[in-house]
Amino acid sequence: MKTYNLGIIGCGDFLRWQADSLIDSKNVKVKSLFDPMKERAQKFADMLGGSAVDSSDEIMTDPEIDIVCLFVPPWLRKDLVVKAVENGKQILATKPLGATIEDCEAMKNAVGDSVSCGVIYRRTGYAACETYKKIFESGEVGNLALYKQDWLHHYPEWNTWATDPEKNGGPFMDAMIHNMNIAKYLMSSNPAKCTFFSDKHAHDDMACGDTELMKLDFANGESAHLFITWAADLAVYSKEGNDREHIDITYMITDKGWRLTDGDVDGVESIIASKDGQTKSWPVESINGSIYDRFAAFLAGNAPWPSDLPDVKEAAADIKLVRTAYKNNEVKFTV
Repeated sequence: MKTYNLGIIGCGDFLRWQADSLIDSKNVKVKSLFDPMKERAQKFADMLGGSAVDSSDEIMTDPEIDIVCLFVPPWLRKDLVVKAVENGKQILATKPLGATIEDCEAMKNAVGDSVSCGVIYRRTGYAACETYKKIFESGEVGNLALYKQDWLHHYPEWNTWATDPEKNGGPFMDAMIHNMNIAKYLMSSNPAKCTFFSDKHAHDDMACGDTELMKLDFANGESAHLFITWAADLAVYSKEGNDREHIDITYMITDKGWRLTDGDVDGVESIIASKDGQTKSWPVESINGSIYDRFAAFLAGNAPWPSDLPDVKEAAADIKLVRTAYKNNEVKFTV
């Protein structure tokens, strides 16, 4: 299989979290990196290979680059996606796809059938999520009926845009969108309506709310209850990036009354189901290869689209749902 050359635009904290996966990838090679702070691009060039370049245009117009990784803040992404499509580049981005519904629609329409565009979420490479999916599809414990997740962590204070409601939304769009996407992936039907709340409990000077909650109802009667708060000033280990104390409370309940969580069984990461004192468990099945290698295998025609990689249409639908919720606080509406 051919080696695909990558051009990376945006060398901030997200790239730091992706570095090991890129280093381990066998079928992609970093050729060029751009960041407005060239020293950051150079730091990652030293780590990942390739060269730090002086503009994003150098990446877009380089005929040797096959895939562009757009690891930039959401409000900057639309023009870069359009330019990548114009230059025939395949695209990998990260969530949230864009700052507005209009931007996301423009990106979705630009991509069309011209190129492939994947959007990296928490679900990407999350082997437990893929195992949950197989369990629910098997019917052994029934269909997922209730997805419940609470996230508590300190608000992001290491950049100038994370708490800007126009550029990044609030805590739900910034972070809980990961888990909304997982809930949508695991349910047996599509979203039908939602109820949304946004509050400020501890940070009156924050431009967005510090606590947000969505109850997302699905067509077959299932629900996801998704809660996130930045109100608690939990520990921040480094203000250079996303290194902070994180509390995650998650469980799932099926229509047959089984409660599922993930945990350790005899030293093996597993999905654990309990009901009436009974327990079942399934070892988490590993996902072979990095998302970069699996995306490359799809492009080469050697593999299907990676099931753990939302595409641009799915990511745009997520933004439409959350942005509509922001505009309809405390009101149920059809999505």
